[in-house]
Amino acid sequence: MPPRKLSMNWISSYAAALDPITEAPSAYVIWSAISVISAVLKKKVWVRRGTYKVYPNQYIVLVGPPGVGKGTAIHPAHSFIKDYKPALSNYLSDRITAPKIIEKLANGFQTNAVVNGMVTTATESTAVLMATELSTFLGSSDWMTSFLCDTWDRNEFEYDTKNKGSSHIKDMCVSLIGACVPDFIRKINGNKNAAEAINGGFTARTMFVFANEKSKKLAWPVALEDTTGGKEIIANLRHDLEQIAHVHGEFTFDNEAYHEWIAFYKTINATDSDSDVVRYFKSRQDIHVLKVAMCLSAASDNLLVINRWCLTTAIALVQGVLDTLDITFRGVGESSLSEATAKLQTYIERKGLCSRRELIRDCHRHATVEDIDRIINTLLQIGLITNKIVGGTQFYEYVHTTKKKVVQMP
Repeated sequence: MPPRKLSMNWISSYAAALDPITEAPSAYVIWSAISVISAVLKKKVWVRRGTYKVYPNQYIVLVGPPGVGKGTAIHPAHSFIKDYKPALSNYLSDRITAPKIIEKLANGFQTNAVVNGMVTTATESTAVLMATELSTFLGSSDWMTSFLCDTWDRNEFEYDTKNKGSSHIKDMCVSLIGACVPDFIRKINGNKNAAEAINGGFTARTMFVFANEKSKKLAWPVALEDTTGGKEIIANLRHDLEQIAHVHGEFTFDNEAYHEWIAFYKTINATDSDSDVVRYFKSRQDIHVLKVAMCLSAASDNLLVINRWCLTTAIALVQGVLDTLDITFRGVGESSLSEATAKLQTYIERKGLCSRRELIRDCHRHATVEDIDRIINTLLQIGLITNKIVGGTQFYEYVHTTKKKVVQMP
């Protein structure tokens, strides 16, 4: 296999090239790049975990308010796959139902494969679900989230229909890259309560990457090809991505990573104070780390070795997602005031300091005055806000801070 052309690994090189010319949050850019590597690796690489294998396919959803840069992070990254002829992965759009996905996977996609040094045509049941409008995608079938739970970690799938017979999928591998606004999280399971998506396991299998503001403001952004050396970096990114697409085999750990994994694995522990979404995510945190570590290793070279850098960076990236899950899933709960509580909490957090009058003035559309007082009391009791007297007037100050780990790709 020809040598790589990039001086850094593919993810780092892509992020470094995009950062000066995009307003998208850096976390969006990095996770979009990871999803590209995941998409081209498919089921060609794996880590063995006793009786089963872990493959690098991932569900990654960018969460943020409108205009923060979700689409501008996803599309440039995945254009490296889609614009390649033939495409390095098979894409299905968000306007598709679960039965149609099953039909397409069962029929398979034509692809070129290398067997004994010879290029031959093969059929594969792998696809990338691109759902930049996640609400449209998950709402297309009542059982979409439960179906996605199966496709995340199952190798085979059997589906019986009343009129069209049975569909059997073998060697299945499905990835998802999607985007949604925070308000959609409340109804992520279609018309059902989002708690069902949490309890059913979809959220535990998905990397919800949260950001609430742009990385910077660019009055006149430019395309990558128009930057100094841009055409060369694009050519090198395309070249190395083709090499990554041909990586095949089982990953091993070097000695440092082996012991680092043992130490990390022992730290995974759900506590009584964890929310449901955090608790269930932790149950699969180790698998997420392995999936990301494989992508980081394959993005670096063809050696199929996970070293300490790959592992510790993967741990930090996944932990960054875990740290913001409770922010992402604000407003999800059984209480009738869950949604209003989330909106008021976000308002006070953004303001930092506000009076009761300001709260009522700006948030009366979300809750009555009586409910606002109940929510304030709840936030005071659990320690998310505190009373503060300024100039003889009582204010509420947001005191809870979520530690966010921003991983800089070297």
